[in-house]
Amino acid sequence: MKNVAGAVRGVGAKSWSAQVVAGLVGSAALIGLAPAPVHAQEEPSAVSDAAPEKAPSNFHVSGFATVGFVYNDNRDAGVITAYSDAHPSKHGLSADLDSVVGLQAVWRPLPGTSLTAQGVARPYGDSVRVDLRMAYLRQELGRNVAVRVGRIRSPLYFDSDVAEVGYAYLTARPPIPLYSIVNSVGALDGGDVQLRHAWGDTAVMVQGYVGDSRYDHQFYNQGNAARARVTGIHGASVSLILPWITVRASRTWVHRYTMRGANIDQLNAGLAQLSGGLSMAAANPFLPAPYAAALKGRAAGVAALADPFDNRPIYTSVGFDGSYRKLRVLGEWTALDSRSAMIGKYEGFQGTVGYGIGTVTPYVTYAKNRRIDGPLDTGALNPTRLDPALDAGLGQLQGAFALARSFADLSMRSLSVGARWDLRANMAVKLQYDRLTTPASTVPGMFAAPKLPIDRTANLATLALNLVF
Repeated sequence: MKNVAGAVRGVGAKSWSAQVVAGLVGSAALIGLAPAPVHAQEEPSAVSDAAPEKAPSNFHVSGFATVGFVYNDNRDAGVITAYSDAHPSKHGLSADLDSVVGLQAVWRPLPGTSLTAQGVARPYGDSVRVDLRMAYLRQELGRNVAVRVGRIRSPLYFDSDVAEVGYAYLTARPPIPLYSIVNSVGALDGGDVQLRHAWGDTAVMVQGYVGDSRYDHQFYNQGNAARARVTGIHGASVSLILPWITVRASRTWVHRYTMRGANIDQLNAGLAQLSGGLSMAAANPFLPAPYAAALKGRAAGVAALADPFDNRPIYTSVGFDGSYRKLRVLGEWTALDSRSAMIGKYEGFQGTVGYGIGTVTPYVTYAKNRRIDGPLDTGALNPTRLDPALDAGLGQLQGAFALARSFADLSMRSLSVGARWDLRANMAVKLQYDRLTTPASTVPGMFAAPKLPIDRTANLATLALNLVF
């Protein structure tokens, strides 16, 4: 996500509340520059549905906030909700994982025309970072068709419309193993077309979208970040809304996903050097022709390993949210095919069951995401047995690729147990316990791991206050 307002400097973790106020002011400034967001007809949102109207009907301001504290017992690794998180929730008590303040507004200068914006402030180490999450023009093209152009929320998954609005979730946060893989793409710079049709108490919405995104992808084992650009995002979703259940399916294609940074440049330079060395060895006139041809093929194979994190992913999501009397059931299935041997293919699911007892709703969630493809083929880096120095370089890079593929393994499962207490309209308190586990100590999953192996289990205790206004 592109940083719009930069970081508002703070004076330490204990002054976080003061920093949030500063961030809130920054969000308000963003909204003042570009009028803004969500009301119930335009975009389903717990904020817009619950917040009271305090302005004329053509201008509406609302907001949301979460103050969340998380205790992480894992001394080896932090917990993240996206690979853009520069400050993971490390061992001990932290407010970085869930805390957020957002302001949003919508201005309707003409019937059927609106301008929307949303700014959010989140803890950023000893400061607060302010970002522009939405800034778009919406135009109705008839009773059931609307077009949005600008920056829109990422439509990749079931809870896209209410991302970061903690009050809208039954749980303290969406399941980390499932959602954290795509959370870094928080918005699209582009637009969408929305078509709606209703039959009595049943409605269908079809959304087609296109756009680009960018963010800083953190490499926690190296202490630096790469510039990630996601271009040519396009896809569609279909939502079926019934009185007792909502079902949504989406499919998203990405034309090109690239990462560029100092660590990748260094890797590419090493590959180019080794590819050149293999080509030079192949040019030896005393080498038999079959061996020379094989070395030339190896040189091309080594060169092809450059920019190993670039990919062209396809992401699929099918989810539902159903309720019957006091019972609530949610679920989602996802599939990510990165079309990259380094990243791999993933399949995941989550299921949540809650039961209301007065104003308290206990719940339990199980989620799992697993890599389902084979190992990265680094056969081009096998030793040649012709040059010890060249073979040493090939072996070193082969080990580097094996380690990088291990760090790229996002497989993880979680079990969460908690309770939501609705104190009043627009305000809820949640207490939640999570047990996060990766398949092995050499798999980081969605942990921010500075090195491997790690303690593959983290127990989290969360206390969060959610409100919308």
